[in-house]
Parts: sequence; C-alpha cells; structure tokens
Amino acid sequence: MRKTKPTLLLMTMLAALFLSCFCFMPDQAEAAQKMELSRKKTTLYVGDSEKLFVVNATSEQRNRIKWKTTDAEIVTVTKKGEITAEAAGEATVTAKLAGKKYKCVVTVKDPGAEYYEVPEEGNQIYQDDVAPEMTSAAFWFGRVKKPYDVLMDQEAIAELNAKDYAADGTNMVDLKNRSTAYDSETAKTNLTKELMEDVRVGRIGSHETIWKDGQELNAEAIDAWFAEMKANIENAETRTDDTRKYGICVKRADLWMAPTNALVGWSEKDADSEFINSSVLVNEPVLMGLTTADGQYVHVLTSNVSGWVEADHFAVVDDKDAWLAQWDFTGRDDVLIVTDAHIALEESNLAPRTSKLDLHLGTQLPLVPKEKLQGVAERYPWYSYTVYLPVRGEDGKLEREMALISSHNKVSIGFPEMNEKNILTIAFNCLGNRYGWGGMLGSMDCSLYTRSIYRCFGLELPRNTNLQTVMPVIKTEITEFTKEQKK
Repeated sequence: MRKTKPTLLLMTMLAALFLSCFCFMPDQAEAAQKMELSRKKTTLYVGDSEKLFVVNATSEQRNRIKWKTTDAEIVTVTKKGEITAEAAGEATVTAKLAGKKYKCVVTVKDPGAEYYEVPEEGNQIYQDDVAPEMTSAAFWFGRVKKPYDVLMDQEAIAELNAKDYAADGTNMVDLKNRSTAYDSETAKTNLTKELMEDVRVGRIGSHETIWKDGQELNAEAIDAWFAEMKANIENAETRTDDTRKYGICVKRADLWMAPTNALVGWSEKDADSEFINSSVLVNEPVLMGLTTADGQYVHVLTSNVSGWVEADHFAVVDDKDAWLAQWDFTGRDDVLIVTDAHIALEESNLAPRTSKLDLHLGTQLPLVPKEKLQGVAERYPWYSYTVYLPVRGEDGKLEREMALISSHNKVSIGFPEMNEKNILTIAFNCLGNRYGWGGMLGSMDCSLYTRSIYRCFGLELPRNTNLQTVMPVIKTEITEFTKEQKK
C-alpha cells in the first residue's frame, strides 16, 4: 500500500488502467486511414449517454456535422453527437458530413439490477481539470472502441486465479486446496516473534510516542501494551498436530498486524490506523489458526493476506463441503454480488443478527432457491432478493439465515461480464467515498478498492499494488507515457 490519500476519482482511473493486464492497446497507426463514425453499433441502458464522433475529422469539419436520429423517443442526439437512451428499442443515429452519411445502430435496453444512475450535479465541487461529465462512467467507456467486448470469461478468470495462486511473489493462497494441518506450537513462536520484531521494532520503529485510540502512549506504555499482547499469544492453547478450522466472515472485519482492534496513529491527528493490513468481507472464507488466550482474536489466512481478526466476526464450519457451498461460486450462477460501494440491510427487531448488516463492494452471497422463498422476519420478499447470510451461532459455529436485499440496490445476479463498461460502471459507484487505510472505518484504500472491483467478476487479486505487478499477465508500463499516449 502507498501512504497516500488520492481521491477515489483518481483511484477509479487507476482501476481502469489496470485493464491493460487483460487487453492490448489498439494499433494507433490504424486509426488514421479514413473517416468513420466512432461506433457502428452500440448498446445502452435507459438513461445512459454516450458521445459519438467522426474519426479523423478536423475541428472545422466536426462543427459542420449534422446529427439525426430515426426515433427520438428511443434515442436523442445533440448537435455535438451526444446520444441519450430514452426508452427500450432500436434506433439509428446518422452523422452527415460533406454529403456522406455515417451511421450507428443504437440498441436500448431496460435497466436491470446492474444498472447505475449518475447523480445530479447539485452543489458538488470538482478538482482542477475535472469537468462534471468526467464523473460519469459513460464519459470514459464512451471513449473505448469496444466497451462491451468480453475481456475474460469465467473460464479464463478461473484459470488466471489458479495461476495467481501458484505464482511466486503474489502471496496468494488457494484456500480450497490448502492443507489444514497446522503446528500451532510453532505458529505461536513465529507469531510472537513477528509481534515483537516486525511490529514493535519494524512498524513502530523510532516513534517514541504513539496514539492508541486517541490516548498518547510513551515508550514505557508502548512496551507494557506489547507485553500484554505477547502474553495473550504465548498463553494460547497449542498442539503440534493441530488443524486449521474452516471459517466464514459474518461481519466485515479489519485484519491487523497484532492481536488488537485499537486504532494506532503516529500523531493525535493521524487519520490512518497504522496496524491495519486489510479487511475481510461478509461471507469471505478464511482458514483459522491460533486463537489468543482470551479468545478475542484469531490469526487467519485469507486468499491474499494473513493477520489477526476479532474472533466474533467469524463462524467456524466443521464440514468442508458445507464451507465450500457457502462461498465457492465457481461454475455457479446462484450468487448475488454487491456492486455498490456499500449496502446496509434494513433494521429489524425480529432478525437482530442481520439487522443493519453492512455489505461492501465485492461481497458474494448465495441466493435462496425460488422454491424455498418465504417470509423473512416481519417481511414478505416482494421486490427483493433473498440470500443466505452467514451468522455465528452461540457455539461459534456457522448458521445460515435468510435476509432480504431490496431490488433497488446495485447488485449483480451471477457474475457480470468482464468488459470495460461494467468495470468502469462499478468503479464509479465509489466516486466521492472516503479513503480508508487498509480498509479502516468500513472504507477502502487504493489496493483494496481495485481488488474489490475485480472481485465482482470473480477475479481474485493480490493484496497490494507491488504484489499485483507480479501477476502472470500481460503488462503495459505507462510511467513514461505522455498524456497523448495515455489517451
């Protein structure tokens, strides 16, 4: 992770640039051959807009273009070539220049669960060089020649996931095939060493004071606090022939470098929590290792990082098949994916375990089969999606509870097609949200943001940008590109 706080608009663009891993830049030499319309056909959802233009026309020529639509009730077009989808159907938009006509067939579809609105401008303010229209995903995918072309299908995504797990340097873990054999005695020794050397010395380093949950600690107080955490690890029950437990996250969990949930800063006003490594989404699988002596923290493996989490945010699953059935959606379409930045389930006094539960971008949940639909707490499932949410029983074991997600929320039923339109649309659903170091405060940093976007398509990424650069994919280095080359 980089210790910076760029706006999510900038991070949206970085996420879009990540597409270079999966597709090639168009041949720029090919573009100067002849005049043609930027698109011969396109598909929009009602409310979407897109800018058409005549390729290779000069500024003077573009000012003389006459635009026309065959059906303004379906598609409207402005004098500048901006088309807007008004209603489902098909219409042809024509650009006339110097006696020649250039046509684009526009198919308009009704919006589905994956459709996204661009908010009204209102009193928003913008950074320098950012025009209001740039805050729409359509502005960007409208500049791509083939935004609907599939970059990777589900088979290719599964193959890349497997390569990432096997590649050196990605730190990825294939949880499904990872052995659960575990020497917790050795793990305890290693985790104690990690706490005192990597965190106390390596992370805190020369800081003579830190702020823990807003309270200033001097060096003596820091040492006392670390002694408590060390004892909590050293007094944990262990066995040399132990096994890791299958786990499922039941409440979005921060993942820490040390067995603590304290917000640690280098100053009183430090907005970052310096001990957070990442965050774990609801229904995300883990392999659970050592539990501290007080039972409050457990060390876990996720698909791309390891660390300490609060134990009550996870449920144990005894049976591997039941564990896989809850989260492994390979080859399945009975899955709901959260494609909005954040969804909060509605409050319920009759379903306290799922009331107001936070579901964040990239969360994947199993759908309840239609034949099993029923009322949920005090509600009947009209105009809602019914999912199985993981909940933690009194014994710490996994239980499943039906919950309703209202249909107006931004979700996808089944993995959406990985194309540039969908990637950009999902990325822009987070525009304006706060930055959160490592995922703190229910937010995202740049790496977690990118990972969450691609998780919507079933693609698992390494934890941070450094690790993502060693993925076994085609890469384009754009550091030295000019602005024109980047365009």
